Amino acid sequence: MKVMVVDDEPDIVYLVSMMLDLRGYEVVTAHSGSECLEKLQEELPDLVLLDLMMPIMDGWEVLDRIRADERLKSIPVVILTAKQLTADVVHKKAEYITEYLVKPITQEGLISVIEDIVSASRKLDSFVSAARSAGVDQETIDRYVKLDRETGTYKRLCASLDQIYTKKPIGADAPAGHVLKSIRRLIDLRERDLAELHARISDAIDLDG
Repeated sequence: MKVMVVDDEPDIVYLVSMMLDLRGYEVVTAHSGSECLEKLQEELPDLVLLDLMMPIMDGWEVLDRIRADERLKSIPVVILTAKQLTADVVHKKAEYITEYLVKPITQEGLISVIEDIVSASRKLDSFVSAARSAGVDQETIDRYVKLDRETGTYKRLCASLDQIYTKKPIGADAPAGHVLKSIRRLIDLRERDLAELHARISDAIDLDG
């Protein structure tokens, strides 16, 4: 598996690369947003670890450009940040972020996140392959993939926020509290739609089998 590490701090690039190398991952490095985008035109990693705070072109701009590129938009992107993202930022950016990690990161935490993402991706790929073999139309498959990825992302980000606010409780009427409620409602809606679509596709697969 190939992972791209993007950070303007050489020590962090070296440390994260070493963590990944020790676990057998192929590593590609970039020390700026522009270098990241240039290298993505030459090769496609399976996952990008992207720092937020970089000069000239920050991580948010890089992320926007990745998601706007048809060739790159499906690559999982894990945000690396020096401080916790707020509930509001998570809500606004969730559809673009796969996961985020707060520095300093540990090898265990990093590998766990990557393995979770890879596992979910393989499970989705297997289901999609079975759906195609059963003759499910591409529009339905694309909708299912979008719902599955969005639901997984929102659930992972909401779990991260829950951990933060468990340690630092917020009032139900606080802005962050309202945002968390909004995210949970969105998860409920996505899960309902996803379950209905999953059942339809599963029926088609069973009939084909």
